[in-house]
Amino acid sequence: MPTVLEIEGLRTYIRQRRGTVRAVDGVDLRIDEGETLGLVGESGSGKSMTAMSIMRLLPPGGYIAGGTIKLNGRDITHLEEDEMRKVRGEEVAVIFQDPMTSLNPTMTIGRQIGEVLRIHRGWSGERARQRAVEVLGLVGMPNPAERLNTYPHQLSGGLRQRVMIAIALACDPTLLIADEPTTALDVTIQAQILNLLDDLRRRLRMSVLLITHDLGVIAGRADRVAVMYAGKLVEEAPTEELYRHMHHRYTEALMDSIPKPGQDRSKLLYSIPGLPPDLVDPPAGCRFAPRCRFATSECHAFEPQLDGTGTHRYACFHPVGDVAPSPAVPVAEAAS
Repeated sequence: MPTVLEIEGLRTYIRQRRGTVRAVDGVDLRIDEGETLGLVGESGSGKSMTAMSIMRLLPPGGYIAGGTIKLNGRDITHLEEDEMRKVRGEEVAVIFQDPMTSLNPTMTIGRQIGEVLRIHRGWSGERARQRAVEVLGLVGMPNPAERLNTYPHQLSGGLRQRVMIAIALACDPTLLIADEPTTALDVTIQAQILNLLDDLRRRLRMSVLLITHDLGVIAGRADRVAVMYAGKLVEEAPTEELYRHMHHRYTEALMDSIPKPGQDRSKLLYSIPGLPPDLVDPPAGCRFAPRCRFATSECHAFEPQLDGTGTHRYACFHPVGDVAPSPAVPVAEAAS
């Protein structure tokens, strides 16, 4: 199966007054055609920064310090901005967390979809209008032709998110990045949007990078899951394998913090102690060690290497289950 996205050794840093934030620090990812990869982790783990590195929409002071990003076999890591504008929307598109702040409140829905088609396809007038109606219908918008003259504030949160998806799909991208696409929505609408993305992926043979902090969102929707913590991947596996036999202690802690059917309601959910590290000065060794209940002196002195058998990789010296600990990388070597 063709590989749509291939990331190797990606390092994305952000220069700030107090130092350089190592937001993404040596990440490898791969997404094949028609596949959904779930990227999971707490806020500040580097998930969105990974997505913004792919789109080359980094914040002030942000830059790609190393590694490569290949999209459909082409290295886009250091494309000139004019070339990158042609890639965004045409080959890769993104759905952001909050559609109300992502849509232009001064433009109608039809104009916003038409703008994408004008820029990338050179379409305007009736042709762009017909395509706008088509993609709005594709995402389940009621009465799509009548919605073209509607402004974002006239729509509910769920319908605004459908508009965002329609804009992303207007030029048939091969990769769709969904960055916390249901965060601002209620539970019922969340399920509708996630089901819609899953249906579109199957029908259009798109590849999807689904970013979330909620392992429950990934279940049954992603083919593979990559767990990210403090700028690094700590575990990657096929979804069913990860849920049945997770190995990294951070993945276990995330799983323990999710409500489960039939659990004792009198007991509090597990809460991971402490906070993610400051990535201006990350801890030596395993970055999860300061918060891990199983950490030993080895975890603070050495960095575990992302390793494993077959398609299941993990970076942990004290893994869950009867599996071998990860190989150690000297801290000095890991920081280089």
